[in-house]
Amino acid sequence: QIILDNFILKVYLFLISLLFIGCDFIENKPDQVLARLGDEFYYKSDLIEIFPTGLSEEDSVIFVKNRINNWAKEKLLFKKALVNLGDKKQGDLNQLIESYKNELFSYAYQEKIVKSAMDTFISEQSVREYYNINKLNFKLNQEIINARYLKINSENYNLKDVVKRFKRFKQSDKIFLDSISLQFSSYYFNDSLWINKDVFFNKLPDINDRLKQNIVKNKLFYRLEDSLELYLINIKNYKLKNDIAPFDFIKSTLKQVLLNKKKLEFISKFENEIIEDALQQNEFEFYETN
Repeated sequence: QIILDNFILKVYLFLISLLFIGCDFIENKPDQVLARLGDEFYYKSDLIEIFPTGLSEEDSVIFVKNRINNWAKEKLLFKKALVNLGDKKQGDLNQLIESYKNELFSYAYQEKIVKSAMDTFISEQSVREYYNINKLNFKLNQEIINARYLKINSENYNLKDVVKRFKRFKQSDKIFLDSISLQFSSYYFNDSLWINKDVFFNKLPDINDRLKQNIVKNKLFYRLEDSLELYLINIKNYKLKNDIAPFDFIKSTLKQVLLNKKKLEFISKFENEIIEDALQQNEFEFYETN
């Protein structure tokens, strides 16, 4: 048994070596047979395209052996199924296969037509109109806020000016704070963007839930200090769970909804045109039944 296993290993190592021969040799030589099952063969070319790069010699042998074994198992199971499954079961399975094949080809063709012919532009106005009509259906499942924060060493020589500008936050203040941002330990200034409340506060030291809610609901400017750092927090706006979602927060989602709706309408129209064309060309016709 050991001798046989060693022999098989040498055979697979030889087969592996064939895979690494140059492309010119592969193109000019007959395809190498690696395995046979009845009157079916597994060829070197079946492995070349799927063979992973960077495998060790040992792993390469394992990969080839497993691949060929799996090929044989699939073929053997299929042959056993043909023998042991009745005509009705085989007929049902063939129907499923044909149905799936038709759906797969149809879907691929529809996607190609959509990509090449459908206008995918969704205007801001149409998104906003859709939002205004349906806004009562868009309830938040989370608390969100518009907020900013800044973390800075409490001994920083610009500290007083930084606090004043962070709190006021006019355009000139933003420019100034951006210009000295390398002095900050961390910061988040995009207070026009809605963000999950917990995600925002996770950037900061632990604040108890009661204080957190107080800061949010009262839209507070808040200072938090430890032994080394000063944290500045400013809540610009907030929305609670089950509030109507702000337009800016769900705009991209609504745009995708409208795009999907437009796609379905386009496909429906396209399918109807195919039917109509087939009827006019006498390719397709209905027969009356008694």
